[in-house]
Amino acid sequence: MSNDAQLRGYWREEFALTAILLVFFLGIVAFAFHIPFDARLFPLVIGGAGILLVLAVGIEQVRRRVADVPVAETDDAAARADWPRYCTALLAAPVFGLLFWLFGFIIASLAAMLLIPVLMGYSNRGKLLIIAVITVAVLALIAPYLLNVDLPHGLIGDWLVDRLGLRAS
Repeated sequence: MSNDAQLRGYWREEFALTAILLVFFLGIVAFAFHIPFDARLFPLVIGGAGILLVLAVGIEQVRRRVADVPVAETDDAAARADWPRYCTALLAAPVFGLLFWLFGFIIASLAAMLLIPVLMGYSNRGKLLIIAVITVAVLALIAPYLLNVDLPHGLIGDWLVDRLGLRAS
């Protein structure tokens, strides 16, 4: 069986995943209506964006299925999926959460943006480095100064800040 035929066989799983994600984001929006406005804003934005994204992906998958478009291009990393790619996809969120808890926003975000694409088989590391550094730098500057939100330093980061006396009074 060719790789394209194998990938075409997963349409039921894609449909199920799309349906589960749609129900998940609809649940976020539905549960958000019973909380105060200030606390409601974030779930509504995330839930609304998730609903729009899932609908766009679902429409695109139906369109591709009806038009009989090839599932994967020859230079697409998804066509060469192997165990490191699957492990990365499964473990990315828990490892990011652990890094975020231990080392804070900057280290976890840089690690995620620099390591995950490489582990999943994407090339052009120079572009990845530039995008990751600019994104983290912009968010690290915007959040504390413009939004007045202190980014988490993580457990080890807080210990270092306290140990070195770097906390602002």
